[in-house]
Amino acid sequence: MATAKSPAMLFYLDNARSMNGKLNENYAREIMELHTLGVDGGYTQTDVTELARVLTGWSIAMPREGGGFIFRPRMHDSGAKTVLGVRFPSGGGIGEGERMIHILAHHPATAHHIAQELCQRLVSDDPPKALVDRVAKVFLASDGDLRKTVKAVIDSPEFWDPGVYRAKVKSPFEYVVSAVRAVDAHVDDPRPIARALQQIGEPLYGAQPPTGYSDKAEAWVNTGALMSRLNFALALAGDTMPGVRTNVTALVGSVDASSCVDALAIALTGGNITEETRQTIESKGEQQVRTIAGLILGSPEFQRQ
Repeated sequence: MATAKSPAMLFYLDNARSMNGKLNENYAREIMELHTLGVDGGYTQTDVTELARVLTGWSIAMPREGGGFIFRPRMHDSGAKTVLGVRFPSGGGIGEGERMIHILAHHPATAHHIAQELCQRLVSDDPPKALVDRVAKVFLASDGDLRKTVKAVIDSPEFWDPGVYRAKVKSPFEYVVSAVRAVDAHVDDPRPIARALQQIGEPLYGAQPPTGYSDKAEAWVNTGALMSRLNFALALAGDTMPGVRTNVTALVGSVDASSCVDALAIALTGGNITEETRQTIESKGEQQVRTIAGLILGSPEFQRQ
């Protein structure tokens, strides 16, 4: 309900201008496709049109002055409507939209859609159907309590399965932020980091479609993107990014060269690098601490959540 009445959402998906005789279906479509039922949630184009009629008059008070939500009765289509089999007699008002949002929020397809999104976010890109079904049941049984729903994911055996441990690839944003934190960087000018994010493929606030950025590895893992990540890692650890100061040598203290890889691996990843990664780094010959740190930040182990 909060997002449906948010001036940002009303403006972004054009519902603020939707009125009887000049219908805009953008928000009606996205609230079902993205926010509740999901693309395979069982609604039709007729349902989209009818829901758009239900939501006419949901607008913004004084939009150029930053006004909040307002319902404009004169813009509302007060004729009879039917959405997902739910009939609304003529003469209704704002209550139609509020009732319909309540119905969408409690729909079994919504529970499945949210469970799928959470399991994909927290477990794997293609989560087991049995897990999604169990989590959806918790969502419905708890009246949409997200704490209980997330707990059902984390308490599941699938979440702790060694086969999916650290299987999720970090998005560019997650990767860049985790790298900056790992080296305890001091950021005086965030613009070079923002430019790096753009080069890696996830510019801040740059997702044009309402679906946002993907949570699946296939959207981020390709040769060019991985090279951009490595270049960023080497620049960050090498302290060559303008406006960003790092001192990775402080992470390892006075260890000898032979122990440097192990010390940095523990400092940057908790020690979670494979023997293959270790040998790859050591095969490059004797390297400076900053270069080793950059290679660890660019390693497959650091790329994963």
